[in-house]
Amino acid sequence: MYQEVLGTWPTHNRFILISCDDQYLNKYFPRFYKTFTRHWKLAMHVHVIDPSEKSLSRLDKLDVSYTFCNTKNSLSPIPYVTYCQAQRFILLGFKAFEGQSIIVADVDAYALKTPSQSQIDLMCKDMAFTTYNSRLMATFCHFHSNRRKDALEAAKKMIKMLKDTDNVGVDQKVIKEIFGRLPYTELTAGEWIRHQDVKTQQDIQQHQNCLVYHEKGTRGKDKGPQVKWTDIE
Repeated sequence: MYQEVLGTWPTHNRFILISCDDQYLNKYFPRFYKTFTRHWKLAMHVHVIDPSEKSLSRLDKLDVSYTFCNTKNSLSPIPYVTYCQAQRFILLGFKAFEGQSIIVADVDAYALKTPSQSQIDLMCKDMAFTTYNSRLMATFCHFHSNRRKDALEAAKKMIKMLKDTDNVGVDQKVIKEIFGRLPYTELTAGEWIRHQDVKTQQDIQQHQNCLVYHEKGTRGKDKGPQVKWTDIE
């Protein structure tokens, strides 16, 4: 799966990694790019699954590195959404260099505030996750170079599990299995990102108090700043 990846893996010591298909890239990436560029000011790497030529051309105009792969409808019996969710961690496991500090995020999240240097230092000193209902969340987390062997183990485990069509949420399951047994920094959910569903005005306010905004499911993903490609090109 990772062998079919085209493009160039970044050489930055610290960067943000996102992965998505072409639909999510066009729907959510402009907002992600604009808000994280403004608030986090870190290099960014984008991995796109089944990109159009137009999408790759757009990425060429931005200050990002990117890789991509073409499934060509060859994933069966692997569910497409499950493959997309796991791909960033598979890529990271096989491609990360020694010394690379990688922040992994969901493309449908967006940055609300600028983190302090002490917050960045806290997040990047080791593996870092927020938790929700005893799960290590893949939505926004950090992978440290000293866990490259564990990241590779996780990538291989995901590839194996993807062959089982009964597996959904493969990325979450493997992250908990591999990294839940190791030391990691727990990022306070109310400070960094909130995982509860948004149902009330109070929920909205609590989400907006975080550094990163993300809503579960599909109801709230289109809220927030409306950013188009023309706003970032």
